[in-house]
Amino acid sequence: MLDAAGSLAAIAVLVVAGVVMARRGWLGEAAVQGLKVLITNVTLPLLLFRAFLQLEPDARNAVLALAVFAAVAVMGGIGALLTRALRLPTPETRLLFQGFEAGMLGYALFVALHGAERLPAFAALDLGQVVYVFTALLVQMSVLEQHRVRASITFPWRDVASSKVLWAIFGGLAISLVAPGFAAALAGPEGFAAAVFDTVGGLTTPLVCLVIGASLAAGIPRDGAIVKVVALRTVVGLALGLVFAFLVVPALGFDEWYARAAIVLFLLPAPFVIPVYHRGNPAFVSSVLTLSTLVSIVLISVLAVVGLA
Repeated sequence: MLDAAGSLAAIAVLVVAGVVMARRGWLGEAAVQGLKVLITNVTLPLLLFRAFLQLEPDARNAVLALAVFAAVAVMGGIGALLTRALRLPTPETRLLFQGFEAGMLGYALFVALHGAERLPAFAALDLGQVVYVFTALLVQMSVLEQHRVRASITFPWRDVASSKVLWAIFGGLAISLVAPGFAAALAGPEGFAAAVFDTVGGLTTPLVCLVIGASLAAGIPRDGAIVKVVALRTVVGLALGLVFAFLVVPALGFDEWYARAAIVLFLLPAPFVIPVYHRGNPAFVSSVLTLSTLVSIVLISVLAVVGLA
């Protein structure tokens, strides 16, 4: 509990620093964009590569990935039903109910709370939703954008193929599958690779905290529809996270770290990539992501202190 509290204190200091720096003009939009580029192209891929090197690509992990994939699809269906029932913005609400921002937030939080050695547990849970986001969700957004601009929009194959994050994930998995001994040595705690992973990949958490702080500098959205979407997504996500933590994970024979990873994953905000490929109602989407990020950090922090996340 003390370790978790200390990690959360460090996260809070960095997030507040990001807020203060942004409000004083020391961390402007260009600087934040530069940090995002550094995270997504260098520090995060190294962190993910090491985590997936340590992931055993066996039947249990495959079943877990499929279960997460299905759960994300279920969340999308629930989002569509709530959109009609409560007359929430469409199709944005449905999109915002699908997927989780594991890359720019989840891995950073999990490492800060539990250390890099526990990261394969989170990676195993994340695999299914990563595949979902870069297939099912991207297809939906491509179709919606085509209808919005009344022009032919193709699936962003080039973006997917050039994603450093995806290369890191599937590269790590491939090496783990083909050469498990080499993967174990490469991801081990000693040697040249370990120093690179620890030093460069270790920058992910502090940089992400600064970026999140900068995004919160403008204030917290208070619009009724925004609050409803964030609250409903959080409740649905927590319910599914608990199902995975107490039913799916134990049934597959995984340990408590996978259960904690499940709760963290399902409490994360929607993928930050949504406003990149869906340009409709940008103010609403951005506000939901901002408020959801803050709620996720607070809720995950509370659950981490009590030993659930």
